[in-house]
Amino acid sequence: MKSPVLHFASLSASLPRSQTQAVMDRIQDVLPRAVCRTDVFHVPVVDCDKHDLIYTANCPHEIDFLAGTIRDGQARLMVVEASDLNLPLPDGLDILCVPDRQTPFDAFLNRQGLIMDEMDPGSRIGVLGVRSKAQLSALWPDMVFRILPGGVDMAMEIHLRRSEVDGLVLPAAVAEHLGIQSIVAEIFSPEFVLPGPGQGILVVLGLASDAEARRVLSAVHSVASEAELTAELAFRASMIQDRDLPVGALARVTGDQMVIVGATGRGENRISVTGRRDEAAEVGAGLASQILCHGASFADLLEAEFPDGLPPSDDTADFDDDFEVDFGKTDDAFTGEDPDPYDDAY
Repeated sequence: MKSPVLHFASLSASLPRSQTQAVMDRIQDVLPRAVCRTDVFHVPVVDCDKHDLIYTANCPHEIDFLAGTIRDGQARLMVVEASDLNLPLPDGLDILCVPDRQTPFDAFLNRQGLIMDEMDPGSRIGVLGVRSKAQLSALWPDMVFRILPGGVDMAMEIHLRRSEVDGLVLPAAVAEHLGIQSIVAEIFSPEFVLPGPGQGILVVLGLASDAEARRVLSAVHSVASEAELTAELAFRASMIQDRDLPVGALARVTGDQMVIVGATGRGENRISVTGRRDEAAEVGAGLASQILCHGASFADLLEAEFPDGLPPSDDTADFDDDFEVDFGKTDDAFTGEDPDPYDDAY
């Protein structure tokens, strides 16, 4: 039997290469006969344009460029940080595989090993977007939080080489991919800092028509992670079509059921919605509807001074009675038999 060949396109930066390698290693563990290889591409994007954008591993221009290499037959697949995905996906492409989710939480990096409570007042802390800035500013108002555009690689340059910030907050899974766990001082539980939609998830994109790749990759595909991603992306898409929102969301699948918790702004007014796993998109969109109908959460968005364009009120009028909604959730957003739902998994 002929061994499947999985040809990945990747950027030359350390994070996307590490993420691509992590997925290939997982494939090789499960399918030792599979042939995985990577071609590194250099995207013709002016650095000054790229460094003005908010993203984690791949900016939108880079994702579009790599998608073009797949459509042109230069590569077959690409690995993308789910939090960097913009919907709809590039023409002709689809998510062929969602491997097991990694740690979805935020981590604080500090070269002295200090946790946030030990930092001096006025310390400069780098963050990757308005979501983490809003939540962290509410918890530590005596710190100075600075949004760092240009992705994780630029943020690491600013923190480690230039020393322009005293600490850095980024996804814990990113620290794992980069092998820099030694400077992770603490990991924030979701009861304190709610992560962004898709955080901790990698996806494999390929041609929607590539049935063979989809079949091969099914060996490392996680149905639960796919449902969590579907709910979180549906939530984000239903809020505002802008990646950098002051919104956090975290979905969790247990058997055939799922719960998603979301919050805006400072993260104090939390809402959770429970529904069926096979209705993940509806559950995520339902959470957005409830937040936009909830006065305090809606006010959080207005206080963040976002551009006009919030969904009209009649978009949120109907909500499926099959979903269970809880309002005003804060520290007890995941209470029940498993108060910290990701402790066992991660």
